[in-house]
Amino acid sequence: MAEYKRLQEYTDGLICVCADTQSQGMGRIERPWVSPKGGLWFTFDIHYWESVPSFALYVGSCMHKELIRLFAPLEDKLQVKWTNDIMYDGKKLGGILCKHLPGRYIIGVGINTNNDIDAELGKFGAISISQILDCKISNEQLCYNLIKAVVTREKQLSHSISYITYCNEHLFGRNEMATIDVGTEPFEAEILGIDLKGALIIRKSMGEIVNLHSGSVLSVRSIE
Repeated sequence: MAEYKRLQEYTDGLICVCADTQSQGMGRIERPWVSPKGGLWFTFDIHYWESVPSFALYVGSCMHKELIRLFAPLEDKLQVKWTNDIMYDGKKLGGILCKHLPGRYIIGVGINTNNDIDAELGKFGAISISQILDCKISNEQLCYNLIKAVVTREKQLSHSISYITYCNEHLFGRNEMATIDVGTEPFEAEILGIDLKGALIIRKSMGEIVNLHSGSVLSVRSIE
């Protein structure tokens, strides 16, 4: 994403920047983004003037649809995690980072494709596509397909119900108890779904229903 910003100063056109690996990858809230060689790490942009609170979920729904279209064995266990992750069988397969600038969205994507899940990455509960399918895939072709999936569905951004409904149908942790961090002391709550503005709907321990517009789901467990 830093390289994208450098190159973008020289053109008004759309750009995609891919990296074999990153030494200083950063995710949401300045968290480290581990990106070893073999994975798919790229940043691209699309023209879009309005800021959309649920934009990362839109991108997540597009990528979820494209991944199960390309790799059918992923379908049963692939989920979208609020706000910006793709999960497989409870493990992180990919992450999305979106930033809005005047006239465009910048979209950073990291997907564990052909990279090994070493001890450093494994501590985050990660998994790779090659590990699931037991074969290597083309990062170049997957990058192209994922960008196309986001661009061709752009009209959905005017009707959030379409992609929010999809995310709810494939929501990681739905109807389960979650440990949630909103920048204070983490707390336990039941995940109920996502509203049309992209907020996470939760039920707290005393029965209070709250819509979270920011924060992170740290972990989930089945309701006993």
